[in-house]
Amino acid sequence: MEQNVSMLSDWLNTHVDQTLVIEKHELEDLDIVHFKLESVVFRNGEDTVDDYLDNALVLRGTGNTTNADGERVPLPQHSYEIAVSGLNMGPSDEKKFQVKTERAKYILSIEE
Repeated sequence: MEQNVSMLSDWLNTHVDQTLVIEKHELEDLDIVHFKLESVVFRNGEDTVDDYLDNALVLRGTGNTTNADGERVPLPQHSYEIAVSGLNMGPSDEKKFQVKTERAKYILSIEE
């Protein structure tokens, strides 16, 4: 696992059993997820039979997002994936972690 991925994984693991606010900026879209983190695992895309799957950090837990009507709705699965291809670090501290990948920019913070 490359150093930036390892640093993000370590940060996430220090916040197990806490609720994260995950802001994902992709193209002109912003998704905000509130996610109760239970565990973090690294998925190596080379070890999968599905060519679509990439290297990713898979967050296990439960969460919800806001739909187009402004209502919070549960995530369809008990996981959230952050693809880590081209992962670059942004300004970060113990309460906030910013990263950019080939696909999106993420701001992860601890829900107060």
